[in-house]
Amino acid sequence: MTALLLGGGCAGNVTVRATPTTVPATSVTGALPAERPPTMPKDTAPTSVATDPADPGTAADRGFPDVRFDYFDGTEGSLGDFAGTPTVVNFWASWCPPCIVEMPAFEAVHRELRPQVAFLGLNVGDEPAAARRLADRTGVGYPLGEDPAGAIFGAVGGIGMPTTVFVDGDGMIVHMVASRLKAQDLRALIAEHLGV
Repeated sequence: MTALLLGGGCAGNVTVRATPTTVPATSVTGALPAERPPTMPKDTAPTSVATDPADPGTAADRGFPDVRFDYFDGTEGSLGDFAGTPTVVNFWASWCPPCIVEMPAFEAVHRELRPQVAFLGLNVGDEPAAARRLADRTGVGYPLGEDPAGAIFGAVGGIGMPTTVFVDGDGMIVHMVASRLKAQDLRALIAEHLGV
């Protein structure tokens, strides 16, 4: 079945039909959007991917890809590092204005809800130095990893930046949002979809 997404992030206002597929952990591939618009729409409401558990084509029926990535400190990791803990995975880039705006809000909510909810930021397709400078500038203290080719981003069905994926303690994707989130929106989505 097909999920409909109306984006409000760096991809602009787009309508995209995406059909999720199961991707083996050893063959995850993906790509970044071909274009990065020079400007962002003004404050747009978060747009969610349909996650009806009764609909087999929605994000809710998929586990987060079991792939390895490098943390910013050079160690290797995976979402398995957070097993048993509901996790918010935020895909971001230094060239994405709404990503930059939302990062301090994510850090604030992270500080409020840890250790009940884990946070992971995955930087997509950036120059490592630019990504690290942005992380330092925004004061993000939760774990940050690299997705240089957008492989993980593509595997979860990401189409615009920023994208936030809500993953339950069993590693299942229960909700996705492709838009900038304010702190109050993030808190509400965590309560609704992760029960915290």
